[in-house]
Amino acid sequence: MKTIGMIGIGMMGHGIATNIARHGHPMVLLDHPGNQPLDNLLAAGAATAASPAALARAVEVVILCVTGTPEVEDVLFRPDGVIAGLRPG
Repeated sequence: MKTIGMIGIGMMGHGIATNIARHGHPMVLLDHPGNQPLDNLLAAGAATAASPAALARAVEVVILCVTGTPEVEDVLFRPDGVIAGLRPG
């Protein structure tokens, strides 16, 4: 199974992450103060990453569940963003 990375574990993202974990996928979640409580996801085996780049380096698929375009651009393009952590292929 592919390792899934999730950025945005708010109201909607938490439900998505819960369903992914329920189906047995290894997961890495971006540690962020806006997250809903992660206890059940961590208990299911999810790990956390301190930056979007670190998350991208650790996974094969990245799912974003953030508020809007400015947040998407920030998480992708900032110096420690997803783009900086993508692996070849």
